[in-house]
Amino acid sequence: MNGLRERKKAAARQAMSDAATRLFEQRGFEEVTLSEIAAAADVSVKTIFNYFGSKEDLFFDAEPQALENLLAAVSSDAVRDLLLEGPMLDLNCPWPVVDQNIYEGLRAFHLCENDSPTLRARRLVIINSWATPLTEATNSPAWSAMLVGLLALRHQLLVTGLVEAQPITTIEDTIRTTIGRGLDALDRAYPQT
Repeated sequence: MNGLRERKKAAARQAMSDAATRLFEQRGFEEVTLSEIAAAADVSVKTIFNYFGSKEDLFFDAEPQALENLLAAVSSDAVRDLLLEGPMLDLNCPWPVVDQNIYEGLRAFHLCENDSPTLRARRLVIINSWATPLTEATNSPAWSAMLVGLLALRHQLLVTGLVEAQPITTIEDTIRTTIGRGLDALDRAYPQT
């Protein structure tokens, strides 16, 4: 019974997030109200607040999974693969799987983020907040801080490529080259023991 309740909660959460994302991408983050999101998801504004702390949390609902994947990658020494093998940190989506539909979805999402000063600022807060759990996982504040810097750079390279409508192979090459070099430098500075 508990499994069914959790699945229903997860489905409701996803439905609200999907409705919000569609509205944000169509009209811009600042132009959409919580009342409009609630109406589109067929729930009350109170229900939205039961699942999400803010409108920004609706937009960035995948970030906890991205952090979870990052922490798992750190513990299994797979950070390089996570950062280089695909565009998203929250989903297993290798570069070759990115078809036109996935590309357009990524582009719409990141155009929305790029057009919103609120979302751009929140992205930086989120990425910077990862330093603490990374430090706890590695016991290395310096390594964690440098990785956070690489994550911010990686995100900017992805967004720039999508905003400029670069082919996915160009974005992939840029991330692999630039972030790969950054990871090489990090490995030289802090060799694994």
